[in-house]
Amino acid sequence: MTDDVSIGRRAALLINARSRTGEHATSAALGALKDRGLQVGRVIQVSRPDELGQAARDLLADEPDRLIVGGGDGTIATVAPLIARTGVALGVIPMGTANDFARTLLIPVDLDGAADVAAGACWRFVDLARANVGWFLNAAHVGVAAAAVSRDVSPSLKLWFGRAVYAVVGLHALIRSPTFKATITTEAGTIRVEARELVIGNGRYYGGGVLVSEGSRMDDGELVIYAMGARSRWEVAGTMALLKLQVPLDRPGDLFIKARNVSIEADPPQGVTLDGESRGQTPLTVEVVPGVLRVLAPPDDTP
Repeated sequence: MTDDVSIGRRAALLINARSRTGEHATSAALGALKDRGLQVGRVIQVSRPDELGQAARDLLADEPDRLIVGGGDGTIATVAPLIARTGVALGVIPMGTANDFARTLLIPVDLDGAADVAAGACWRFVDLARANVGWFLNAAHVGVAAAAVSRDVSPSLKLWFGRAVYAVVGLHALIRSPTFKATITTEAGTIRVEARELVIGNGRYYGGGVLVSEGSRMDDGELVIYAMGARSRWEVAGTMALLKLQVPLDRPGDLFIKARNVSIEADPPQGVTLDGESRGQTPLTVEVVPGVLRVLAPPDDTP
């Protein structure tokens, strides 16, 4: 964590109106940031995911000191690679359902608390993860269940049920999904497992507060690979409950690995999601890109 008063006060604001609370939040976020002394220049509100990238590029072309982004994890993950290595500080106004990136960095989910952080002078460098099918901040998933959650969790379900919808839909999909054979290769070697689901974590949380592992950090230059082994339906339900309660797992058939890069082949091929967005199928390769994203965060960075 760095307290750097040299960060300028010129800001740009990007709001995803499709995020869970984004539709009516632009004026409120703008007012909160200006009340805290930020000089907010351009403001762009988008309503379609495919508009996010170009909107971020347009705002960055004005060379702001900080780009404040209001949206969920998918929105932040889209914008983050465009800001990486630019020196522009990323501010986050959480407006999604899961908000796992904000949760990892202890950024408050209420507007006033998030605006305090986004307008502040404390920041940290965090890692990004680069896959052959895109970038992600929190986690990549391999398996039928991950693809089902991406497909079945609609904006209306998120609006009505909040982040609990991930647990319900995810449990239903995991119970129905068959196991698959996975070949996991890292710099340490190759391991073959039978898995029901694979998670490659860059951040500390995924799926609305599920803990990747106790040692997960977003600034350690490492990924955490978790393979959920074969289980009965009741055991799957118990595992999901423990994961939501952030209880560390250690049972036969499960696998935890830390690595800087990983490649995964699956038989049969499995669906891949990055931060909850469907991105095709395996094979999947991922590498961590350390310390390339400057994020405004609270002074206390201890999870």
